[in-house]
Amino acid sequence: MLDFTLCPWYIGLSLVWDARVVDTFAQGHYKDSARQAGFEATKCQKCDLQNSYHFQPVAIETIGVYGKSTAPFLSGLTKKFVDVSGDPRECQWLHQHLSLAVAKGNATSILACVQV
Repeated sequence: MLDFTLCPWYIGLSLVWDARVVDTFAQGHYKDSARQAGFEATKCQKCDLQNSYHFQPVAIETIGVYGKSTAPFLSGLTKKFVDVSGDPRECQWLHQHLSLAVAKGNATSILACVQV
């Protein structure tokens, strides 16, 4: 999923993010996942977004590990949520929402493999 913000996010640039869940156990990711937790695939080198937008990959592995730049990004995002709402639970709610989305995706993947 590629999405963007309309308002400036970082140094006057709009934010463009690519959200994906990386299947830790997929055949093609075994080597990368074994080498380092938080393996993160990014399209940043494939497209020229650097000058017009602030590009942020948001990667979460199927076991729940965040990509190396995802955790700091989510921390900054939840800080903005807390600043606007005044509710410090915003951080917990975002992480719970993401965890549930990954768990639902995992369940869907498993059920798709089961023959009924």
